[in-house]
Amino acid sequence: MESLRTLPCPSAARRLGVSPACDVARTTLAPFFHQDSLRQSHLIKRAAQADWHCLEIDLEGFERSLAADLSAAKSGLGIQDGLFPYQLPASSWWRYALAPHSYLGLDAGRCQVGLNYFNRFLHVDLRGFSAEMVDPGVGGECLSTTNWFDAERGELWFASWPVAQTAGRIRDPRADVTASIWKHRLDGKGAVRVWQGPLGDSLHHLALCPDRRYAVLTELGLYRDEKGVVPSCILVLDLQTGQAWRLPVPTAGHVEFDPADPRVCYVSSHHIALVGSKVGIFGPGAIHKFRLTAQGPQPSGMFSRPDFHRITTHALFRHRDRTLMVVTGYPGTIFLVDADTMTLFGSIDLGVAEPVDASAYPHICRLDSYGIAASEDGETLLVGGTGLFRRVDIPTGRTVETQALPECGGGACFTGHLGSIARAGLPNGLSGG
Repeated sequence: MESLRTLPCPSAARRLGVSPACDVARTTLAPFFHQDSLRQSHLIKRAAQADWHCLEIDLEGFERSLAADLSAAKSGLGIQDGLFPYQLPASSWWRYALAPHSYLGLDAGRCQVGLNYFNRFLHVDLRGFSAEMVDPGVGGECLSTTNWFDAERGELWFASWPVAQTAGRIRDPRADVTASIWKHRLDGKGAVRVWQGPLGDSLHHLALCPDRRYAVLTELGLYRDEKGVVPSCILVLDLQTGQAWRLPVPTAGHVEFDPADPRVCYVSSHHIALVGSKVGIFGPGAIHKFRLTAQGPQPSGMFSRPDFHRITTHALFRHRDRTLMVVTGYPGTIFLVDADTMTLFGSIDLGVAEPVDASAYPHICRLDSYGIAASEDGETLLVGGTGLFRRVDIPTGRTVETQALPECGGGACFTGHLGSIARAGLPNGLSGG
């Protein structure tokens, strides 16, 4: 197995000189993609520094590393080369595939930017403001979006699936796909396959519980057919015995573990699919709570409601004497859920007027989204999106500070999640989904 191979990405950083309220002990990141190109921008406020920087990365041409494999696979299956997953046109497909989604703290002041659907990793140096594309050496495979880093052992855990099987899903979105889970020492010579089995493509979030006994992997299936949203899977893997369980849900999203109980996790079901090049809401989402046991994942609660739509981010934190889960809801509602009882603790209206008519699904969403991160003391939320940051007081639900964001360039919009890393260089400090 080959070692990590890297290729520098054209990038440029500029100081912005703005300082919205932010935890001084954390490095905060916000992702933007540009609708007219394969450029992306990242607003970065490094820990203990007042100024923000904008790092712009140009990925034009990097799509060729996946395009060649995808074209060959389509040719072998007799599929027209002009057809792409989700029936997207070529330009929309590559912008989606290479759009930034999430952040994972690594070592030495680096972070991994989660790309939606690609065969390389994007790594960013938060100290030197540079970027590189990383090939983990697992062959003609696409790579999971949001991964897990074992800081103690220096191992990056990720998942993959064959490009050829994604090509097959252009014709049949319910076709079988074989997934693999890998671990790779960043200073070592190759990835080691931990597990392989049937699951799906568009693998979205891989996470291990704190004691490393269980891995949870989600499939963000955005496919639809004449029957509606094609179900996707949550995989729970016992790393000690090798036993695997699959839980079908409409559009599995992210997994977060309870800060007080390492065997309890919360997995999102978004109930969305792509309609053309836009996201369509097909019904309310849900957060499922599971206790992980040797007999399999035991359902421990579920939260949903009729207006619980496109729940991009969920994160858990301690607020005074309880564990809260904060969840983004489309178009502009923050839901606070009591994690113990899985009941609504409160909600915050961000003042975005766009009613979702439940009698007329699918509801077509705007391109951009927003992200959230809780403060260290659990008293406020940092909310970021296209155009501004705001600090929200949890007990009152009031916005206590608003800061306009500078333009990241023409046609840029926020996509994915806020990154909140304890300190650049100290991994596994990520929060905010």
